[in-house]
Amino acid sequence: MVGVLIRMKLTIIRNSMTGGRAAWMLVGAVLGLLFAAATIWLSLVELPTDVLGDLLAGVFGMWTLGWLIGPLWSGAAVLRADHFTLLPVPRRRLAVGLLGAAFVGITTAVTALGFVGLITYGARQGLVPAVLAAPVAALQLVFVVLLSRVVHALFGAVAASRAGAAITGVLFAAMLVLTQSGWMIVVAVMYSDVLTTGFSHATTVTLRAVPSSWGVVAVDAAGRGDWPLALAAPAGLAVLCVLLLLVWSVELGSPRRARVTIRGSAHRAPVRGGPFAGTTGAVVRKELRTWWRDPLRTTTAVVPIVWALGTVLLPLTFDARVLLPWAGPALALFAITSAGNLYSQDGTALWQTLTTGTQRADVRGRQWAYLIVFGPPAVALSIAFGWWSGLTWTWPWVAAAVPALLGGGAGLIVHASVFGLVPGPDAHKRPSNPLERADTTGQSNVLFWVGLLPAAPALALVWLGARVDQPWLSWAGVPVGVLTGVAVAWALGAGAIRKLTEDGPDLLHTMRTGRPPVVRRVDGSGVAARGGPVEGLSWGLGSVLLIPQGIIPLVFILSDIHVRSWFLAMYVWPVLGVPIAVLGILAGIALYARAVRTRVDRRAGRAGGPASAGDRELESV
Repeated sequence: MVGVLIRMKLTIIRNSMTGGRAAWMLVGAVLGLLFAAATIWLSLVELPTDVLGDLLAGVFGMWTLGWLIGPLWSGAAVLRADHFTLLPVPRRRLAVGLLGAAFVGITTAVTALGFVGLITYGARQGLVPAVLAAPVAALQLVFVVLLSRVVHALFGAVAASRAGAAITGVLFAAMLVLTQSGWMIVVAVMYSDVLTTGFSHATTVTLRAVPSSWGVVAVDAAGRGDWPLALAAPAGLAVLCVLLLLVWSVELGSPRRARVTIRGSAHRAPVRGGPFAGTTGAVVRKELRTWWRDPLRTTTAVVPIVWALGTVLLPLTFDARVLLPWAGPALALFAITSAGNLYSQDGTALWQTLTTGTQRADVRGRQWAYLIVFGPPAVALSIAFGWWSGLTWTWPWVAAAVPALLGGGAGLIVHASVFGLVPGPDAHKRPSNPLERADTTGQSNVLFWVGLLPAAPALALVWLGARVDQPWLSWAGVPVGVLTGVAVAWALGAGAIRKLTEDGPDLLHTMRTGRPPVVRRVDGSGVAARGGPVEGLSWGLGSVLLIPQGIIPLVFILSDIHVRSWFLAMYVWPVLGVPIAVLGILAGIALYARAVRTRVDRRAGRAGGPASAGDRELESV
């Protein structure tokens, strides 16, 4: 059974390693190998044993957290239990087989390499601790894989609810924040007295009480001759593995029963006046209910809020409050990247809009609903965190940026939804996991940077007022920001209306089949747009080179901030660091341009024009 499932998984992985998926798997493998190498390197650093043990306990906790969040972030496992529902296989046998298949993959191999750090840590304390560390490291690997499968199975049971979708959004945003700004925690530890005095007693006890740290506990106990604890820690880990396997086997055999409650509006009076009257008002009410009831929309709404909070609160590890006032603008900016594929989330329900001819009301209603959902929290966070920071000079900057970003976002989300639609599972076929949706990585990267443009005129005016020391000129940026937001929302919304009116059937075809319309090249051959590894690698490496290897170290060098972390330009002389940082910025921009050009080329094989509707239907068949 195990061998059959392993061969099935290898076949699926081999056939799925195409296009952007292969590129992101490669990028993930490289980052994982770097983290594994850093774990082994940490186990060899000359530090007091207690301090090093606490640090390794925290690192192994991060490995475990990655195994918990990773499957929830990337979607369901390659092999799921529901694939084998009709087979007469006992639940526990199926659980063992799926567990064996779970060990086959790049992630497991990289994690096993990282857990070698436990063996090297034991070798520092003697031969016996090193010998004990080998089976404990293997047991720890089994533990994290099993824990990941159990959490994923349990999460699938609640993910379709609003609470589960909110949890998904929190985890997804936390992963993004740690990925982009986790270096702040590392720097805070490096520049504190933790490396010499160690963590506090409460922190040490907490770190070592977590099961992911029991391997470190066993090695330390063996090093000082405390054999009861040295044997009890791996024994407890083995018991946990058995319990997790039993829980997983039970969960695999549990039928999924979805409960849906539909509350009609039979007893509600029709809306006859007010701001929500008419066709546009009906769309606004429909959209607000969708934002509240649809788990995927719940995730979409939660991610920007948690991302903004995490981004501005993380610098408090330096006791720095400089980012606190920007919580509102950060929320308004990231909401654009999160909600930039709205029409794809509704799927083929677009036919209702096309057949009733309500394209204008549909676009404008979605824009108003977007502002109602994200406007109040953006304003509230701006006021609350601005007051908390005590940085009064930021008030005109924030007041000018928030309306421009909100208005620009209201235009960009509908414009990107129709001009850059990324097809995903139709609404009625959507899996239970809200994260199994369209891959909008490239679109989100573009929207993040384009979303900054609507705030540029207002912020330029604020900067000019501060430059010439004229407060009235700085505050004049606020009405400019409002006008810019309104203008961008209106103009981009009008473009989206035209696109829906003229090319609505093509968009419907894309959402129904999951493929863009076929285009004809000069030779007359039909070509459908597909993803490619070049585009995926360009988005991923471009982000790394532009921000953490370009802009951030350049700002640090020019501001005389001595923080090395993983910034290459900070490890050389400043005279060389500036060119390296600038080179990183240019390389990131070049890769972004390459990704955009690749996507445009894929969509614009238009020398012979688009295929006919009949050709598209034949192609879909």
